[in-house]
Amino acid sequence: MSAIRRNGDAVDGERLLDTFFKLVAIDSPTGHEEAIGAELKRRFTEAGCNVTMDEHGNIIATYPGDRDDTLLLSFHMDTAGTDVGITPQIRDGVIYSDGTTILGADDKSGLSQVLELLHLLNEHKWPHPNLEIVVTVGEEQGLNGSRALDKSKLKAKWGLVFDAAGGVGAITYWAPTSVFMTITVHGKKVHAGVEPEKGINAIKVAAEAIANMPLGRIDEETVANIGTIEGGEARNIVPGEVHMVGMARSHDQSKLDAQIAVMKKAFEDAAAKYGARVDFEAEEKYRTYKIDPSERPYREATRALESLGIEVIHRKSGGGTDGNVFNNAGIRCVAMCTGMVDEHATTEHISIEDLVTAAKVLVTVVTQEQEA
Repeated sequence: MSAIRRNGDAVDGERLLDTFFKLVAIDSPTGHEEAIGAELKRRFTEAGCNVTMDEHGNIIATYPGDRDDTLLLSFHMDTAGTDVGITPQIRDGVIYSDGTTILGADDKSGLSQVLELLHLLNEHKWPHPNLEIVVTVGEEQGLNGSRALDKSKLKAKWGLVFDAAGGVGAITYWAPTSVFMTITVHGKKVHAGVEPEKGINAIKVAAEAIANMPLGRIDEETVANIGTIEGGEARNIVPGEVHMVGMARSHDQSKLDAQIAVMKKAFEDAAAKYGARVDFEAEEKYRTYKIDPSERPYREATRALESLGIEVIHRKSGGGTDGNVFNNAGIRCVAMCTGMVDEHATTEHISIEDLVTAAKVLVTVVTQEQEA
């Protein structure tokens, strides 16, 4: 058995599971990460890291190695939505919530795995690069923490983002650009029972615009959605204002630009038809990246998976991670799976076997011998 395989096999499944359960029990919906941030700061410090927390709540924990290079390991501490009081349960070797909340394996599975890595590095003293462990806040609301983080303070030039769902062998090498849209239609409010002909129904304008634009799966690289719509005051008032939020994503920037232009024009055309006015704001939340198989993060991840006998799956993702931000800051990253499934849903779960296997991958990729 190779030395690489022995390192991964040192993962203590019971300790890893205990860490995961304790982290999941700490409420940490986006915007309320204080408790989990304090716990992680304590744990990283006890593991021998030099820990700093920026004004946004992001954590950078550096752990010294015995090699010249520095490796970025990326995770996030917030959970999706507003769920609190998460109660994990084990059924047939798989961890679920009690069915009323998400589980929070996104991304507390990754956090438990990196804490297990640090425990093993302290215990076994294996050779490894210097580590920059970055744990962000606000990831679930559009990578807010990593966007606000001062990336100039990071030394790493390559990294791994342990925050992807699905099969443990998947390497996400390509992710899209995402644009968030905020749209307001301004009509004219009047009494619907007395003088409706003097009003401009903002809901009707918005409905016609939405009906006339392509949404959903646009092509193999592009998607778009109007996610919420709200407006109006009462059943007998012609609604004077409607607010909407939407998004569009694409792996092709020109296709994304074209889709946003089509959506904007649909709103403008409908507004012009009825004499309404529209405010249309589009904000890029993160930009696409594509990692070539010849680049270091791709090579190192592939080598680690293959050494563990795990089939490598090369994956183009429809979602973003903090890896989008780091890649566009010049730190080349791929995203790795932590074993979680159905993230953001009450059906979210992770098998104990996959939780352990993903930890083995992390240990292996950090401690494997450098390429010649």
